[in-house]
Amino acid sequence: RLETGAMPSAKSVLPARIHYDGPYSMDLGSPAQFSMCLLQYAMLWEVPRFLSGWFFRKRWGGKDGKANEEFTSCAPSYVMSFVHAIVVGSLGIWVLSGLWDCPLHDKFFINDATPPQTLKIVDVIERTNWVFFGYMIDDLAHVLAMYPKLGKMDMVAHHLVFIVCSILAGYAQIFVFPFSWLLIGELSTPLLTVKWFLRQSGLGQSKRPIEWARKLGFEGKALESTYEAASAIEYKVSEIFVAVFFVVRVCAYGAGLTHLMRHLIMGDLANVPPWPRYTVLGIILAGAALNGHWFRIMITKALGLGGGKKRKGGKAEANSGEDAMYTFSAARPENNGKAD
Repeated sequence: RLETGAMPSAKSVLPARIHYDGPYSMDLGSPAQFSMCLLQYAMLWEVPRFLSGWFFRKRWGGKDGKANEEFTSCAPSYVMSFVHAIVVGSLGIWVLSGLWDCPLHDKFFINDATPPQTLKIVDVIERTNWVFFGYMIDDLAHVLAMYPKLGKMDMVAHHLVFIVCSILAGYAQIFVFPFSWLLIGELSTPLLTVKWFLRQSGLGQSKRPIEWARKLGFEGKALESTYEAASAIEYKVSEIFVAVFFVVRVCAYGAGLTHLMRHLIMGDLANVPPWPRYTVLGIILAGAALNGHWFRIMITKALGLGGGKKRKGGKAEANSGEDAMYTFSAARPENNGKAD
């Protein structure tokens, strides 16, 4: 029983925060080492991006003029986005399961009571953070170089804030558990790549989309042309995308944010320095707002309440950053052009 008098502060009952010098720890105090690590992990994505670009140019370059040039220049970024999302999303699930039963404070910062088995998970987290950071830097460079083909200002803002988040959280070694559910949110991204390639296939002359639509059980109008077939499949993929986005970027993200805010209010993060604590928290809150903004656009279009930009012939713009990346497809199939 506590005697009457001053209550102990939150800091006094928390384990002491320490700096863990692991094999993949981010050290801002050594600019040369930091720059070399960043270059290494950026090249991890740039080299396969270059090779895939060579493949697309060799296979499809110079055939259909400007439209085909845009396809061959943008396709490598979508392929890398797909691979990155699968890699970091899967690692996010692994980290989430590994930290699920850890002591509470181990989920938010490295401390003097963190056991060796948790530090092994931290090693994976810190290396994954470098992989994520390297991809964001490399992809942001391509988004800016090809602006607005790969994304508009919302995509630039998304990359910038999570680059800052990666640096601050990585250097301060904080928000260990939230890193897992932030990465899991990337699992909605592969469907965007599928959507984009379907949209591109609908603008070409190949009959393969019609074959795909027939095998998937589509009929009627969906089989009348390459464009209609690709649009019908894309719409079905869009429905799946909205569902996955809702699970990983609304439900999982929201549950993780609620858990984080609850323990922040309870004082369980009192040993984390205020400036990285509140800066990273602000970025996570901004990410939640951005997810909400994107989800509102999807639902608005899904309900037919928003109009997309049109190209000649009524086709949706294939290279609009917002439409191609985070909105529900405007190409809803008509009548019986759908799978049973």
